[in-house]
Amino acid sequence: MESNIVAISRKANAVKTLIDAIETENRRTGSCVDRTRVSITNGVRAKLRETMSEFRRLREKIFAEYREDLKRKYFLATGEEPSNKDMEKMISGDGLVKTFEVKPEMDLKTKERHEAVNDIKRSLNRLHQVFLDMAVLVETQGDRVDDIEANVATAGSFVSGGTNSLFYANQMKKKNKKWVLWGSILGVIILLVCLVSMLASR
Repeated sequence: MESNIVAISRKANAVKTLIDAIETENRRTGSCVDRTRVSITNGVRAKLRETMSEFRRLREKIFAEYREDLKRKYFLATGEEPSNKDMEKMISGDGLVKTFEVKPEMDLKTKERHEAVNDIKRSLNRLHQVFLDMAVLVETQGDRVDDIEANVATAGSFVSGGTNSLFYANQMKKKNKKWVLWGSILGVIILLVCLVSMLASR
């Protein structure tokens, strides 16, 4: 069980280091993509903090239950309360536990405790899987943010192209208005010349 706890602690530290690296990168720039990345990173960080708190509480609970179980076993075997020194020896596994675990009435409790330890191992394995999933999630979110950055860059080029097209269309519209105005003025002048010549010929 101790090796599982060490493995989980290492994984948690790796995830925390990864999240810190992402957060450091997020502080460098300030686009909307980066704000999205910061938001995702903060969500993952909060989930990691919550999971680590649950893990710490579970570990403390397991240790307290184990300590109480050892006290109870020692009392049942010897009829007296163990000293702190004896408790430390039993917890470190220096052999005191073996002297009183042999009794038959203790065998049932030992089996129950063994089943409880197996349940805890399964729980710790699930917790380990959660940390692995979180690491994958952080990596996936980073890939998604990179995709978002690429899409924003593509959208930026489309917006730039659209702005240029609108400017060109606006210039053409102004030119067309000028030609229509000059054509109308020329038509009115021709019409006036025709009218004046018709009136003058009468």
